[in-house]
Amino acid sequence: MKIKLLTLLMVFSSGIFAQNLTQTIRGTVTDKQTLQPIIGARVVVLDSDPLIGSVTNIEGQFRLEGVPVGRQTIQITYMGYEPVVMQNLAVTSKEMVLNITMIEAVNSLNEVEVTAEKKGETINKMANVSIRSFSVEESNRFAGSRNDVARMAQNYAGVQGADDSRNDIVIRGNSPTGVLFRMEGIDIPNPNHFARFGTTGGPISILNNNVLANSDFMTGAFPSEYGNATAGVFDLKMRTGNNEHHEFMFQFGFNGAELMAEGPFSDSSKASYLLSYRYSTLFLFDLLGVNVGTTALPTYQDLSFKLNFPSKNGVTSIFGIGGVSAVSLKAEDADSSDLFTLDYSNTLFKSQVGVVGITHRQRLGKTAFLNISAGYQSSLNYIVNDTVDLNFENPFRTYASNSVISKQTSDIYYNKKISAKQSFKIGLHNDIYFLNLNDSVYQSDNNSFEILRSYKGNTFLIQPYAQYQLRPNQRITLNLGIHSQTLTLNNETIIEPRAGMSWNLSEKDRISFGYGLHSQMQPIEMYFRQEEVNGEQTLPNKNIRFNKSHHGVISYQHSFRYGIQAKVEAYYQYLYDVPVKADSSTFSILNFGADFNTALPEDLVNNGKGRNYGAELTLEKFLDKGFYFLITTSVYQSRYTASDGKEYNTAFNGNFTFNSLIGYEWRFKPGEKRQSSMTFDVKYTLNGGKRYTEILVAESQLYGAEIRDWENAFAMRYPNYTRGDFRVAFKMVGTKITQEWALDIQNITNYRNIFWTQYNVNSGQIETTYQTGFLPIGQYRIYF
Repeated sequence: MKIKLLTLLMVFSSGIFAQNLTQTIRGTVTDKQTLQPIIGARVVVLDSDPLIGSVTNIEGQFRLEGVPVGRQTIQITYMGYEPVVMQNLAVTSKEMVLNITMIEAVNSLNEVEVTAEKKGETINKMANVSIRSFSVEESNRFAGSRNDVARMAQNYAGVQGADDSRNDIVIRGNSPTGVLFRMEGIDIPNPNHFARFGTTGGPISILNNNVLANSDFMTGAFPSEYGNATAGVFDLKMRTGNNEHHEFMFQFGFNGAELMAEGPFSDSSKASYLLSYRYSTLFLFDLLGVNVGTTALPTYQDLSFKLNFPSKNGVTSIFGIGGVSAVSLKAEDADSSDLFTLDYSNTLFKSQVGVVGITHRQRLGKTAFLNISAGYQSSLNYIVNDTVDLNFENPFRTYASNSVISKQTSDIYYNKKISAKQSFKIGLHNDIYFLNLNDSVYQSDNNSFEILRSYKGNTFLIQPYAQYQLRPNQRITLNLGIHSQTLTLNNETIIEPRAGMSWNLSEKDRISFGYGLHSQMQPIEMYFRQEEVNGEQTLPNKNIRFNKSHHGVISYQHSFRYGIQAKVEAYYQYLYDVPVKADSSTFSILNFGADFNTALPEDLVNNGKGRNYGAELTLEKFLDKGFYFLITTSVYQSRYTASDGKEYNTAFNGNFTFNSLIGYEWRFKPGEKRQSSMTFDVKYTLNGGKRYTEILVAESQLYGAEIRDWENAFAMRYPNYTRGDFRVAFKMVGTKITQEWALDIQNITNYRNIFWTQYNVNSGQIETTYQTGFLPIGQYRIYF
C-alpha cells in the first residue's frame, strides 16, 4: 500500500513540475495599414486547459503568462478584422515577443469567424503571385541549409541551387545577379563573405539568421516598391531585442563561433538592443580533416545589430551588418577537390562589407503612417593573382584589383488606408553611388599591364513608385502599381507598370495573376570598363541601358485536409535590351555570374534578348503534430539571343529541378525540470546538370591554351546534380536554459557531382573538379 501511494505521489508531483515549466508570450497587435494599436483584441492559446488568454490594452499590448513550453498555437480575433492564427510556435526558456498585424475585414458588420488556420501567409499583401514567407526556424530546421536563408530558399519552387561552393539563387533560369536583397527597407550589397562585385552569392552568408524575423522571398512579378531587379527579391526584416529581460545565446558550428546578446537599455526604458558577433571556425574543421571545398584556410568575422527606440506614435530603429573575410589560395596546396584555386595561380582575396541604417516610422492620424529610412554602405574587394611555374615558384603578377563601391541610400514612403477596401502607398527610393575603381591585367602580347578601370566619382539611381490595393469583397484583391527608374550616369529613365489580382473561388481554392515590367542597371564595373582610343582613355560602356524583363504569372492554389497545400504556377518572361558584344559573338550579360570569371568586355550594345518560361508545383504541409514536408518541382527553359542572331541555352538552363524535404519532430514526455525533443529532417535534390561549353582538345593542344567551342555556347550539360542531406537535432528546454545539439550530414551518399572541367596545359588533357563530398557538420547552441 505504501509503495502504491508513493508511486501515485511521484506521478502527481511530476505532473506539477511539468506544468511549472512555462514561459511568457507577449507582444503588440496593430492594424497592418495604419500601425494603430488595436485595443481590445482577444489573444488566446488554443487547446489550453484552463484557457490561457489576454486582451490587448490601450497600446495594443498583450501578455500570456504560464504558457507551457513546447509547440503552441495562438489565435487573435477582433470585431471587424480578419482573424490571425499563429501555429506551432516553439515556446522555450527564451521569452517570446511577437509583433502581430491584423487586416480590417471588408465586411465589418459582424465579427469574422475563424474558418481555417492561415499558415504561410505572406507579409507583403501587395504581392499576388510568386511570393513565399519564411521563418528563421525553417532555416535552422531544414537539412542542408547551414543556417543560411539563401540555401534554405533553394528548396522553393523555381529556385535551383546546384553549386556547393556558393549560395547563389538561380530563379527561373535568371542569373543570380538579378536578385535584390533588401533589409529594413534599404537595398543592401551582396551580403556574403568572399563576395565579388556584381554578384549576389558567396560561400558563407553574412546574414545571421539568429537576428532575422519572418521575411518574404519573391520569384517574379513583384510589387512596384521593388526595383533594380529582374529575377527575385529577398525582403529581410531584423527582429527587435527583448525590451524587458537580458538574454544571451552562444552557438558553435560550421559557420563560426557566435555570441548574441539582447535586452533593454534600462529597467524603465522600452528601448532595446540586439547584438551578435561571429568568428570563423573553419580552421577546426581543417584540423579534423573535414573537406570544406578548398585546401586553403578562409578566415572571416561578422557583426549584426539593431537598436530599437519606441515613442508615443512611432518607433526609431538603428541597424547594421558587416563582415570582413580573407583567403590565400596556393596552387601548390590545391588538389582535385579544391573548388576555388586555379591551376598554377596564387590568389589573395580580401573583402569587406558594411551596412548601417536608421529607420523611423511615424503614425499620422488614425489612417496613415510615414516611413523614413536612410543608410550608408560600403564594399571593398582586394584581389591579386600571381602565376607560378611548374615548380610553383617564381610568381608573376597577372591581375590586381583594389576597389571600393559605397552607397548612400534613402527611402521615404507614405501609406494610407482609405477604407477597409482601399489603400495606397507612394514613395521615393534614392541611391548615391561613390565609386573608387582600380584594377589592371597583364597582357602577354605586349608585355605590359592594361588598365581595366581607373575611376573615382559618383552617380545617382532614383526610383519613385506608387501602388494601390482594392478589395471589392472578401474574395477578390486587386493590386496596381507603377515604378520608375533613372540612372543619372547616362540619363536613362524607364516607367514600369505592375499589376496583380487574387480571387478566392472558395475557402479552399484561389487563382491569381501577376504582371510586371522590371529593369536593372548593369554590374557597376561594366560602365567604367576603359578602352584606349587614339591615346585617350574612353568609357565605351557608359551609355549601356538597363536590362528589361516582362514577367507574366498565373497561379492556382488548393488547400487539402490535414493542412496540406498545393500550388501550381506557370510563367513567361521576355527579356530585352540585354547587353551583348557589338561584333558577332555569343556573349550575353544573362550568363554573368555562372562561374568565378567576372570579366566584362568593352564595346557592348543593348541588342540582346532572352526568354524564360516554365511551370512549378509546390506540395507543402507546415509543421503540425510533429510532421512536415515540402516537395517542389519545376520544368523550364531559359534561352538567350546573342549578337550573332542565334539563340542559345543560358548558362542557367538546367531544364528541371526537384526537391523533397520531409521531417518529424518527436517530443519526449516532459521531465521534472525540462522538456526534450528530437527532430529528423531528410532532403533529396535532383537538378538538371550545369550547362557548359565544350572544350576543343585538339585545338587546345595546338594553341597551348584552353579553347572552347563558343559557336555552340552552353550546348553541353554535365550529368544531373543529385544530393541527399540528413539532419538530426536534439533540443532540451529547461527553466532558464535551452540547449540544442545538431548534426547535419550533407551529401550523405558521397555522390560525385561535377563542379567544372578545364584544360590542363601541361598534361594536354581535360581535368574534372568535383563538388563537395560527404560533409558532416555539427552544431551546438545554448540560450540563457
